[in-house]
Amino acid sequence: MFARDTVIRYLLAVTMDSEQIWREKADEELIEAGERLSEFTPEGERIIRSELRRRGLPEPAAPLDYCWKCGRGIYAGGSADACENCGEPLSEAVRARQAKTDEPLITEVVYRSRFAHEIELVTGHLEDAGIVAERRTSGLGAGLPLRYLEIAALDLSEYTVVVAASDATRAREIIEGLPVSHGDDETPPDPPLDEP
Repeated sequence: MFARDTVIRYLLAVTMDSEQIWREKADEELIEAGERLSEFTPEGERIIRSELRRRGLPEPAAPLDYCWKCGRGIYAGGSADACENCGEPLSEAVRARQAKTDEPLITEVVYRSRFAHEIELVTGHLEDAGIVAERRTSGLGAGLPLRYLEIAALDLSEYTVVVAASDATRAREIIEGLPVSHGDDETPPDPPLDEP
C-alpha cells in the first residue's frame, strides 16, 4: 500500500507544474528550502521566494551574486572561493564579500562628487577591478538609489564612494585615470558678508 501511494504521488508531482508543487508544501518545508536557495536553479529560487511572499513568511536574504556559468545564487556563508554547484571560481569582488572576519572593517572615502553619474562610473570601474565599493548619499537625494536620480547635480547633495582602507590607494589610482571631476566640481565658497 505504501509503495503504491508513493508511486501515485510521484506521478502526480511529475504532471504538476513547479509552482503548484511548492504551493502544496508545508510552511516548514518552504522555510527550509528558503535556507538552502543555493541548491536551486534561478527559476526554482524565484518560485520559492514568490511562495514565501504569498504566505507572508520571512524571505531569505538576496544572493551576493549569481554564478555566470550555471546561474545558481551565491550566498553569504557559502563557499568562499568557488560556486557550490559547478565549482567555477568566484570573482574577486564576490570573494571579498564572502570573506569573514572578526575585526571591524575600516573604510575610507576615496571619491566625492555632486554628480550621480560620476559616482556610478567610479563605482563600476572599482567593482570591475575587484574592489568592493559602497555608494553613499547625503543631502536632498539621500533617500533615493542613485539610478533614480534624474538630475545631474543637486546643490544640496554630496555623493561619496567608500572602500576598505586596504583598497584605498589602489582605488584612488584607478579613479585618477577616469574622466571624472577631481574636486573641480566644488562650488566656490560665498564671500564674507562684510566685504564689498
